[in-house]
Amino acid sequence: MIDTGTDIEFAAKCIAEGNLVAFPTETVYGLGADAFNPYAVARIFEVKQRPTFDPLIVHISEMNQINDLYDSDISDIVYALAQAFWPGPLTIVHLKSARVPDIVTAGLNTVAVRMPSHPIALELIRLSGTAIAAPSANRFGQLSPTRSEHVQKQLTDVAYLLENEYEMVGVESTVVSIQNGKCILLRPGAISLTDINKVVPCTVFNKDSSLDKLHAPGLLKSHYSPNKPLYILAEDINNLPLNSGLILHKKLTTITNANRIISTSETQNSTEIAANLFIALHTMEDDTTVSQIFIEPVEETDLGVAIMDRIRKASYRYNLNLVESKVIPNRLST
Repeated sequence: MIDTGTDIEFAAKCIAEGNLVAFPTETVYGLGADAFNPYAVARIFEVKQRPTFDPLIVHISEMNQINDLYDSDISDIVYALAQAFWPGPLTIVHLKSARVPDIVTAGLNTVAVRMPSHPIALELIRLSGTAIAAPSANRFGQLSPTRSEHVQKQLTDVAYLLENEYEMVGVESTVVSIQNGKCILLRPGAISLTDINKVVPCTVFNKDSSLDKLHAPGLLKSHYSPNKPLYILAEDINNLPLNSGLILHKKLTTITNANRIISTSETQNSTEIAANLFIALHTMEDDTTVSQIFIEPVEETDLGVAIMDRIRKASYRYNLNLVESKVIPNRLST
């Protein structure tokens, strides 16, 4: 079991000593290490069983920290986006400083940076006296953690786990890349493309293009997955296979033979859905009466784009398994 508590000063001391700390952000729990200590960062990859080709996000608490992370010629777009959305769930990928260890960026010449708005995260970074590299605090490819118990069930070799007392968005940050004076959306999140376009023109990354390396975290087709088959629900919920779990985003008004039903929101509220998405998936994953999970899709507008991105990635590795019913697996992301 990981040592848990609310002692931010102790957690900061752990970071300064080169150890790992799991801490809450306004999106999901992060697994943090001193971003300028390559040995500490290497432990993140070891503990998460994360491949080193997948870059990390570096978290800061003050704007002047970007001078140690980004190249000296920082784009005006970075400042415009930071002014509009920091602190907050926006990650900005930009050319990196030579100070940033290559292990943080998977050998890329860019680094992903954000300033979280969560008060515990901000205080931890400030007291640590350094920027903190932190992916989500889970095993690689598995469900993202939005509660401390989600961290406990997946990770063990962590110096300290900070307890959370605040609400969380529930999905990872929006990621944009600044390249040649242009803004490109790499990963949808709580800050929508519409929000960003109000500040700077931004285009969407072409998911079908081939990349030698990932430009940012969360770009793999299969990610955020439960350890049970997950399928995106078709219209009929009256003929589910045996031992099925059903995740809806509204109040159930019809009969179904699901073993367990969880509603992320009774009113299809996207903010509630996002906050409860990974909680619902973790609950289904832990339920011994459920052997497969079916989840209702959401409308892809604003935050719904990010929610469907996570649902598609979570179900991707199961989408070739046909189910003999009117419920079909997800084939939208192939």
